[in-house]
Amino acid sequence: MHNNTKWAALILTIVASVGWMLTGSAKPKSSDKAEGKPTVERAMAKVSNVPINSADVTSKIELLGRPFAKTPYANNVWDMQLYRDKIYLGHGNSSNMGVAPNSGPIPVIYFDTATSSFNRQAVSNSNPGIVPSTKMVVDEEQIDIYKVLDDKLYIPGNDSDGEQWNFGNFYRLDGDVWTKYRNLPLGVHVYDLALYQGKMFAALGTEDKPTILISHDMGVSWQKFANINTFGLRAYTLFELGGKLYASGMMYPANKIWNDKTNFLEINANLEKKDVVIYGNKILPGLTYQQGTVPYNKIGKNVNFDNKLVYIAGGVFNDGQLLPKSLNVMTAINQARRVILPDAKALPTDLLLRNGKVYVLTYTFQNKNLYINRVYQTTDLINWHEILRFSQDTYAKSFEEHEGDFYFGLGTDPDVVSPSSGKILRVHRNDIPVNSD
Repeated sequence: MHNNTKWAALILTIVASVGWMLTGSAKPKSSDKAEGKPTVERAMAKVSNVPINSADVTSKIELLGRPFAKTPYANNVWDMQLYRDKIYLGHGNSSNMGVAPNSGPIPVIYFDTATSSFNRQAVSNSNPGIVPSTKMVVDEEQIDIYKVLDDKLYIPGNDSDGEQWNFGNFYRLDGDVWTKYRNLPLGVHVYDLALYQGKMFAALGTEDKPTILISHDMGVSWQKFANINTFGLRAYTLFELGGKLYASGMMYPANKIWNDKTNFLEINANLEKKDVVIYGNKILPGLTYQQGTVPYNKIGKNVNFDNKLVYIAGGVFNDGQLLPKSLNVMTAINQARRVILPDAKALPTDLLLRNGKVYVLTYTFQNKNLYINRVYQTTDLINWHEILRFSQDTYAKSFEEHEGDFYFGLGTDPDVVSPSSGKILRVHRNDIPVNSD
C-alpha cells in the first residue's frame, strides 16, 4: 500500500461514523479506497541470525500466462491451491464500489502442471427443483480461497452473483466437474469451510451476526450451530489449535480508543461450544491502532505446524479483503508472538506447508514500479531463511509449490492498479539454491 492522503481521509470518515462492519448491511455499499501503507511495528520475537542461502531469480522467472479476462484489480490471484497436479486459481472482486466492483460470475481456472496449460472446469447445479444446468463459471463475485477437506476440493461461496440472500453457496469438485450446493441458510457470504470431528463447518457473513453452520452429512444439509459473540456481522476464519476448532471474526488491535477485548467461538471434540475471551494485543501482537488506518482486523491465511497456528493477520478493507500487516505464531489462545523476518519491512501474503517446512511469501515495496518478492522457509518457526527473491512491477499475492518448482500469482491494490495483476509465474527447482527437498 502507498501513502495517499485522500485514502486516509476517506478511512477517517468511515471510522468517525463507526463503519459499515458494525452497523451496516452484510454487503455494504462502501468505497474500496485503500489506506496508506501500514507502518511495520516490531514485537519481541527472535530474528534469525542464520546465514541466508538465497538467489535473485528475477532473470529466471518464467511467465506462464495471464489466464483471467477481468480488469486488473479483479485479476488479483487471491489464492493458489495445488490439487492432484493442478494449481487452482482464485480471482474476482466482491466489493460493491471502486475499481472492478462485483466482478462475477467467475470461471474456475487451473494450471495443469503435466501439460503446462491453463484450463477451465464446468459447474453443475445440485439443487432439487431447479432445472439441471452446466456452466463454465461459479455464481460468485470472487473466488477467494480453495479448501481441501478429506481429500476433496471445495470453494466457499464468497459472495453470490445475482442471487437472493436467503441461501449461500459452496462448490465441490467431483471428478472433473464442480457441483454447486445452494443450501447454506442466510449465507450472504461463505468465507471459510472446515472439517472437524467428521462434521463440516461454515463461517458466514450475514445480515444479523457472525454465524457458524454445521453439516452432519458433508454439506448435503446445514443447520445453524452458533453465533460468534463479537462485533460486526461476519465470521471470517475457522482454524484448529490444541485439538479444538475456533471461529473468529473481526478484532481491534491494541489501542487507546476502544477496548480490544472480544470473543472467539471454541468448539471441542464433543462438539460443545463456548465463547472464549480474546484480546487484540494478544492475538495481534505488535499491532496498534494508527490514526487514519482501518481499525478492524482479522486472521487470514493460516497453517498448522508443530501444534501451533502460523497465521497472517491484517486489516479488513475493500469489503472483505485482507490488508496484510504481520506474520504470527500462536501456541494457545491469547498466546502468540509476531515473527520479524530478516527483512523487517516485508509484508506476508501467503503461507505453504510442505514436508516439515513452512514457507511464507512476502513483498517489500520499493516504489510504485518496483517490489521485491521473497520466499522464506523455516523448520522450527524461529529461524526463517530466505530461499529466493525476485523483482516485479507489482507484488505476488499467492504462491504454490509442485515437485520443487514454485508458482506465483501477481496481484495489485485498488489505489495503484498494476496491469501485471493476474500474471502467473514459475521458478524452476534447479534455479533455487535451497529447495523444498
